[in-house]
Amino acid sequence: MRRAIGLLALSMAAVCASGQVTLSMVQGGVATPAGQLYDFNSVALGTVADVVFRLTNTGASAVYLSQLALVGTDLPTPPYTPYFSVVCGQSPNLCGGKPLQQLPILINPTGTLDFTVQFEPFQLGSPSATMTICAAAVCDGNTITTLLTGTGVQGLTTLLNNQPLSPGETIGFGAVPVGSSQKIALMFSNNTTAALTLPIPALAGGAFSLTGSALTGPTVAPGASAELDITFTPTTVGSQQATLTIGLFTYPLAGTGVAAPPPNFPIPTIQLNLPAKASAQQGTLSVTLASASTASGSGTVTLAFQSAVVGVTDDPAVTFADGTRTATFTVAAGASGGQFAAGPTVGFGTGTTAGTLQFTVTLGSNTAQASVAIPVSVVGIDAAVAARDVACDPSLVYCTTTNIQLQINGWDNTRSTSELVFSFFNASGQAIAPGNITVSTGSAFQQYYAGSDMAGVFGVSALFPVTGDSNQVVSAIVQIVNSAGTVQSATITF
Repeated sequence: MRRAIGLLALSMAAVCASGQVTLSMVQGGVATPAGQLYDFNSVALGTVADVVFRLTNTGASAVYLSQLALVGTDLPTPPYTPYFSVVCGQSPNLCGGKPLQQLPILINPTGTLDFTVQFEPFQLGSPSATMTICAAAVCDGNTITTLLTGTGVQGLTTLLNNQPLSPGETIGFGAVPVGSSQKIALMFSNNTTAALTLPIPALAGGAFSLTGSALTGPTVAPGASAELDITFTPTTVGSQQATLTIGLFTYPLAGTGVAAPPPNFPIPTIQLNLPAKASAQQGTLSVTLASASTASGSGTVTLAFQSAVVGVTDDPAVTFADGTRTATFTVAAGASGGQFAAGPTVGFGTGTTAGTLQFTVTLGSNTAQASVAIPVSVVGIDAAVAARDVACDPSLVYCTTTNIQLQINGWDNTRSTSELVFSFFNASGQAIAPGNITVSTGSAFQQYYAGSDMAGVFGVSALFPVTGDSNQVVSAIVQIVNSAGTVQSATITF
């Protein structure tokens, strides 16, 4: 409860000039003469009524306000009233811009001095007080006396959960997840037969906010009520407090921010779209949900590879389209599937090594897996190119000016290429002597794979010296042998 000085009396330290001082009341900027009685009328408990009084020096000489006292007529000695008090406001003219304890206060000729008297009933009844003002060197017979009266009546009843809320009682919000809100409604009910004014509520402290009809400071009709909604929205974890002030009453607010629980997502499922379960393939992956999601968030899909080739632990070509093995997707509230950066699917490559691709999706606390096995296979030939009269190193035993060359690019997901067989043909389709040329390549390929970071990918450049007219060689076929079998190329033309 606000409380100011109820009794102020200081004697003059110096002789002051005489002069005539009048007392008036100021309402809406208009001053009217004050009588010997001012009645604050009925004021609801918990509220404050006030009036601005003005002292005016009507004389030609300066005077000093030397005494301003409020004496309650219903209280024992020393006289003091807890109902009425004198306060100074923000205006420089109120109390001369000084605390009232600093009497005397100068009032110049034709000058004024304003002060506010408040009536704050804290119990039912009709208290009164005598206000005595002296603005003269000698106060005997030179005082202005006004009787102040008022009646404390029943105020608005504050209800929380339909139960009366006592002034100073803490309003607790309990534990609220960070980012969420908890709202509590206060009801101010007028159970009297007269209209009552609700003071505008004020809030001090963070994480709490006010809404509701009570914020407009309404006059509450008999039998009616006004609602004040208090919302607690913690942004950090931990205990948080604030203070709600309504008129003369204060209510501590308390709540605790707690870590928000993880979103509850539907169970995800991985869908794979792969043309063939084989090496050197490009597929796509999507994530579907068992039901529409009630929350928004993100998840991940990770890709792992387990090699089926002895001595080979990994295949760096087994990745998602961006070259990594982790793909992030988002899920919107109401959605039934995930969205990757490029859309509802993400691409991946099967690499060039036999083994198993393992996909794991994680969404909230849910996980799911899918896998695809890549079996061992014969060598895959990506390209085969032939050329005539290819230059070679003169130091080579078989180097001539009429060399022919075959370039074969492919992959072996077993990394066991052991033999290449070359056959050449003339324009009539007849084999050219000496017929099939077989080359044992096991050792060379093993040495190559040991130093390669390209998984099962390889390139072979085969140079053949020709005795005679190389133009007679118009086509060729190559067979490549690995542990899974033999593959024959299409006809390679020069």
